[in-house]
Amino acid sequence: MLKRVSIASLALAAAICAASAQEKSTDLAIVVAKASSFDNVSSLELLRIFEMEKSKDGDGHKLIVTARESNSPERAAALTTIYKMDDGEYQTYFLRAVFAGRASGKPQQLNSAAAVRRFVAATPGAIGYLLASDVDDSIKIVKVDGKAPGEAGYPLKAP
Repeated sequence: MLKRVSIASLALAAAICAASAQEKSTDLAIVVAKASSFDNVSSLELLRIFEMEKSKDGDGHKLIVTARESNSPERAAALTTIYKMDDGEYQTYFLRAVFAGRASGKPQQLNSAAAVRRFVAATPGAIGYLLASDVDDSIKIVKVDGKAPGEAGYPLKAP
């Protein structure tokens, strides 16, 4: 009987881990270089960073915001959860921000998760977003509002 309980417990634990991994894979992760001191950001500060209104990170590096290309699932999630805009509003926002001198341009657009990982890992001050399932050990995930992807209450869920 003890073996049945152990096997049943292991099966339940495996199911819980699988569900957590599935939830984590659909979360949008904010990523920086491993050496960055950036560990946690509020939703409001994250918006200021991605709208390019905040120019330096905590280490004094110029912030370089990266974005995925239009029509990528990551970009759709970022527009919905970070910017709270559609693509047209995003384009208009940056045209106005550049014209008004609040931003020097739009975020640097990269065309794959691998490109985001390479750029962020190699560039001090770079910050970007990926699906949590695309994060590897070359970069670091930044908590948002004290929560990491996969945790209850994490605010950046991919649609």
